Amino acid sequence: MKRHVATTCLFLGLLAGLAAGQAAQVTTITGESFTGRLIRIADAAAEFVTVSGTRKLPARDLWQIRLTDSADPMEVPGQKVVVLTGPAAGVLAAQELSLQADKLSVESKLLGAVTIDVTAVAAIYLPRQDQKPRACQKTMQDMELPNVKKDYLLARNPKGNWVPVPGVLKGIASGKVTFEFSGEDRTVDLSSVQAIRLAAVPTAGPAPAGQLVGKDGSTVPFGSISLAGARVSIAAAGLKAQPADLAAVADIRFRSERCVYLSELAPAKVTQVGLFDVAFAFRRDRSSAGTPIQLDGRTYTRGIGLHSRCELSYDLGGKFLSFAALAGIDAAGGSRGNATLSLLGDGKPLIQPVKLTGSGKPVSLRCSLAGLKEFTLLVDFGDDGIDVGDHVSLADARLVKP
Repeated sequence: MKRHVATTCLFLGLLAGLAAGQAAQVTTITGESFTGRLIRIADAAAEFVTVSGTRKLPARDLWQIRLTDSADPMEVPGQKVVVLTGPAAGVLAAQELSLQADKLSVESKLLGAVTIDVTAVAAIYLPRQDQKPRACQKTMQDMELPNVKKDYLLARNPKGNWVPVPGVLKGIASGKVTFEFSGEDRTVDLSSVQAIRLAAVPTAGPAPAGQLVGKDGSTVPFGSISLAGARVSIAAAGLKAQPADLAAVADIRFRSERCVYLSELAPAKVTQVGLFDVAFAFRRDRSSAGTPIQLDGRTYTRGIGLHSRCELSYDLGGKFLSFAALAGIDAAGGSRGNATLSLLGDGKPLIQPVKLTGSGKPVSLRCSLAGLKEFTLLVDFGDDGIDVGDHVSLADARLVKP
């Protein structure tokens, strides 16, 4: 009886712990997934309360702590967006911004007041209220601005046309932009500026340890991260920020030195045969249609895009422990995609073939690669026997070292 009471108390204590923290879907670098309450991040480790007890994992073994969904700030009309570059690559949805003495000050929902070295900024998009930042990005890209050593101010003229002005960005304050052009400082209304492209300045520094993703879609790198109570603190090169409220966070993504993205490697053998001799080339970090990888409404920056029938083989040399990815028919394939995915090691099946359809959910993939010399991805025609819409994407496809 006493043992029963003790067990019951322990279970109730675990349930109390689950209620006290932040619910999360946790994924490790090897693809293991579990649900728990995030209660602490300190000393390069995260701690969770699960129904099985408290679990502590080192950051080097973590892939993602997913708390909730996030928006895409590039698709929100009127949203100011700051694009970060170099080791601090990411995007920050801005409510207000100003620039003084090469320091960009940003007010954001994720991090509150943020100060960024201007050398870490690639671009600033300033869309109209009826315009998406993505449209500003596309227009700027279509201009093919030639000189990466100059800043460019892209403003609308009285006819509404965009005019690229090369020079030096000097300041942003009180609804005005100060820009040096032809040796003189000029001031224009911020409301007439659609985008600012900053000169490419070489930056050095260690690769970030991960990214903090806000509900608003802001993606900010960090070199270190800690969680105490409901406050998340990050440190990043070229960026100073207040601790974030955990309630504003959607994801915490980690970058482990144990992982190698499959898209970083060149396949040793490639075989691509479509119906009627029409084949889609495989792509790195894009879908096979050339669009950003998108599965189940979420966009991924890393992965492999394939189309039936495609076979990719990689030389591993026995250096890797396992493989993990999320696989599905990419949004580019619509609802008609129907393909079969196989994973092979040294010519032998590593998992049961996976059937993927445009109407189905993405599938988590995990398999051991221990001791294998060759790893093969094979996307074949599905049950329909045709290749219409067979855009298969493997998001976050990664090889894991011991």
